Amino acid sequence: MPIAIVTAAVLSLGLLPARVTSPLGRAPRSPEHSLKAPKLWQDRTGQFALERPGNERWMFRAGVRGPDGEPVPLLAMSQETGAQLVVQSADGINDLRLLARMLMENLSNEQRVHVEDVEKVLARGGEAYGFSFSVADEVRGRVAVVRAGDHVALVIASWPMGAPPEVVDDVDSMIGSLGPIPGALPPGVF
Repeated sequence: MPIAIVTAAVLSLGLLPARVTSPLGRAPRSPEHSLKAPKLWQDRTGQFALERPGNERWMFRAGVRGPDGEPVPLLAMSQETGAQLVVQSADGINDLRLLARMLMENLSNEQRVHVEDVEKVLARGGEAYGFSFSVADEVRGRVAVVRAGDHVALVIASWPMGAPPEVVDDVDSMIGSLGPIPGALPPGVF
C-alpha cells in the first residue's frame, strides 16, 4: 500500500540538525515585503490547494517521487527546523474516517511510536480526520486525510521534538487550508 510506504519513509528519515541564524544588520523595507498576501500553492494536476505559511521557513517541492517510485504531489520542508510535510493522493477512498483509523492502527504497531485517537479536523476542504503521533522522545507528527473537492489528500507531517511551536502552527495551518483548487467546483457546491 503506497500510503503505508510513505508513512514508513517519513518516520524513517533521520533528524536534520537545525540551523538557526541571526540577521545581520537591518534590511531596508520594500513594498513587496511589507504587504504579505496569503500565497496559495496549487497542485500541478489540480487535485488540491493549500496556503503557504506566511514565513520563509518552508520550501515547497512538487513532483518528487516516494521510496516506492510513486509521485508525491507536495513535499514541504523546513531545513531550519528539520520539519517536513508530505501531501499524497488518496483518491478512491470513500470513508475518510476509516482510512485515518487504519493509518492510526498501522502506525501504533510500530515500536516506540505513540499515537493519539482519530479526531475530526478543521480543513477548508470540509470533511477531514487526523491524529497526532510521536516517536520516542525524538519526533512528533500529524497525519490527516482531507477531502479536497472530488479528490482526497493524505497529509503526513513530522518535526523534531525540540522544534519551535511555530512549526506546529504552520503544520496545522497548512492542513486547515487544504482543499480544492479555487474555481475547480461548480458555483454553490462549496
